[in-house]
Amino acid sequence: MILATVLMIFVRVLVGIYTFLSYPIYALIYHPCWGRSRRHSPNEAKARIVSRTGNEVTFRAIPYPSPVRDAILSHPDNINTMEELFRFMVKRYGNRRALGTRTVIKEDTEKGPNGKIFNKLVLGEYQWLKYTDLDVRADQFGRGIRELGVHPRERICIFADTRAEWMTSALGCFKNSIGLVTIYTNLGDEGIVHGISQTEVTTAITSLDLLPKLIHVLPDVPKLKNIIFFENKLKPEPEPVKDVNLYSYSDVLALGQKSSIAAASPNSSDTAIIMYTSGSTGVPKGVVLTHGNMVSGALSILPLADAALAKIGRPVNEEDAYIAFLPLAHVLEMLAETVMLLLGVKLGYSTPNTLTDKGTMIKSGAKGDATLLRPTVMCAVPLILDRIYKGIKLNISQRSEFSQKLVNFCIEYRKYWVEHGYDTPIMNKLIFSKMQSIVGGRLKILLSGGAPLSEDAHAFIQTCLGCSLHQGYGLTETCSTACITAPGDVRTGIVGPPLMGVDLKIVDAPELGYTVRDTNGPRGEIVIGGHHVAKEYYNMPEKTAEEFYQEDGKQFFKTGDIGWALPDGSVKIIDRMKDLVKLQGGEYVSLGKVESSLKTHTLIDNICAYGDSHENAMVALIVPDEAKLLELGKELGKEAKDVEGLCRDPQVVKHVTESVIQYSQKAKLQKFEIPRQVHLIPEPWTPESGLVTAAFKLKRKPIQQKYAQDIEDMYNLLEHPNSVSLKIQSKKTSNKISPKSK
Repeated sequence: MILATVLMIFVRVLVGIYTFLSYPIYALIYHPCWGRSRRHSPNEAKARIVSRTGNEVTFRAIPYPSPVRDAILSHPDNINTMEELFRFMVKRYGNRRALGTRTVIKEDTEKGPNGKIFNKLVLGEYQWLKYTDLDVRADQFGRGIRELGVHPRERICIFADTRAEWMTSALGCFKNSIGLVTIYTNLGDEGIVHGISQTEVTTAITSLDLLPKLIHVLPDVPKLKNIIFFENKLKPEPEPVKDVNLYSYSDVLALGQKSSIAAASPNSSDTAIIMYTSGSTGVPKGVVLTHGNMVSGALSILPLADAALAKIGRPVNEEDAYIAFLPLAHVLEMLAETVMLLLGVKLGYSTPNTLTDKGTMIKSGAKGDATLLRPTVMCAVPLILDRIYKGIKLNISQRSEFSQKLVNFCIEYRKYWVEHGYDTPIMNKLIFSKMQSIVGGRLKILLSGGAPLSEDAHAFIQTCLGCSLHQGYGLTETCSTACITAPGDVRTGIVGPPLMGVDLKIVDAPELGYTVRDTNGPRGEIVIGGHHVAKEYYNMPEKTAEEFYQEDGKQFFKTGDIGWALPDGSVKIIDRMKDLVKLQGGEYVSLGKVESSLKTHTLIDNICAYGDSHENAMVALIVPDEAKLLELGKELGKEAKDVEGLCRDPQVVKHVTESVIQYSQKAKLQKFEIPRQVHLIPEPWTPESGLVTAAFKLKRKPIQQKYAQDIEDMYNLLEHPNSVSLKIQSKKTSNKISPKSK
């Protein structure tokens, strides 16, 4: 311990001397006036107020140039559909690489440390489709489905994982005015049936691997008559299915190649996609996005993407790549891929299981997709970024004491200089290169969206991976378009200013105590308006009227999120109207804020915070990280117990509770926001369990119903802390309302 401390003093002195001597030269090279490494000042306006009334304030972005956007807006063909937008891409980039897929050479097996056999893939190099090739295949697919009897302005369903054929199929549909109904692949039978039945599709697209899941629900979707499947060269063709026609993807391309049917170009008001929400607050809703919505969304994001790529210090070239692995059934990924293609950045397809060298489907010693592709741009959700954060932290904690102190010092050193607009090239090479190699070593831009990202994870990942991490905010109903942090803005905990073309309103929420007249800046419900806002919820007129409204020729959507407009026009999400609970003492607690703050705890895999208006404290249901829980069991001398046994052990629960309280304090949660008791759950929450959505968002009501007794037990334990064997009071004698009755 003493030696490590002495060595660190020496290192700090050495680095201090180096910084003092090198700073003048480095500052001259990277002078802020040159704009090369300049960070955005919190005082530099990024949005302006365009209107103010008694109860609302409207903000719009301060525009900045985008050559590609300008070229689209000034195009003589008046581009306002996805088909026209794609035609623009093909003409602009022609023979450049567009979509890439790794060939699957063979499937293999590998024995794990515990003797269990795992399936692994042996993958080859990326094979690429050029923009012109993609255009031909999309045209063939579109004509092929027309030959199968799908007519313009009808709908077709796609139930498949992200891959090049998914995007090609979508473009083929766009070329023929066919609406695409997207369904998450991890939905249970009920969700699949709901999407297919409500939209009354007769034709569905899937993969050979997911075909059995679709066949299983056929009795519940009698109108489905055609199924197109993406082939797997390592697996045989499927057997015929009664009352349904099966076609391979290649069959449909062949039909289209011979077809003489003329393409039916869409109008901007035609439906491009019916995208189902994840259903965190009830039954998934089909969000109708028109071609005009999709084009407006892409044009809103283009200037920011253009500016972010420009900060790399060179023009976009054919070596730039985007790694695509998030579900294309989510509008965030669909729009991200569209924008990358518009900028000439090639898309390399991947999966969560083959993304890194340590991926569960990657054979030992083989390269993951990121290592081979070496992407410069990546889009991820906080769930994945939290795992990267925890993985790096765990790796650091397993090193010697000196190594831990050295790495942590380097992280703080680099974080300081990045926040001041500079880089640390020597330290990057010596310390951070191995961390950066996790995602290929060339990553420059990382976009996080879909859920809040904790401030600690944001700062840590941005520092260690050496990239610009942009946090975005948007909803399916707004075409995933609302706010993204500005290039060069390294602040955490904000979602940035509104994007170009977006009207962002902050509206009073008096019942929660938020007002636009707040002395610290406007606070209230976020309402998003613009031509990118969805047309409606499919076949749900009452819900549409409740959530959407028209004003000055624009569609607006009430998000239900509480935002705080900062002086520079950036927005900070501070609450969620539907996630707020009021405790007995009158304090409002944002459940999402508590969960986001605690998800980075190494012991926590998932968490659902719970508050009760008849109680004065918060509690939490926690799914622990299995590896860390077993490690804790060893520390407490309980090696003989499995995960389930450890979750039930009072000593383990007490230790986890104390650890969560300490971590909450470090995360600067208010005293009333900190869970005072936890319950450990051994089973992971999956979409199949019905406790999380396909996007892994919590379904609070089902969780509270399933664990109602455990919630009541936690409150009883808080009331009787010395009780080991709790005797739960009956509903007749209890003065509390059971979660079951709410």
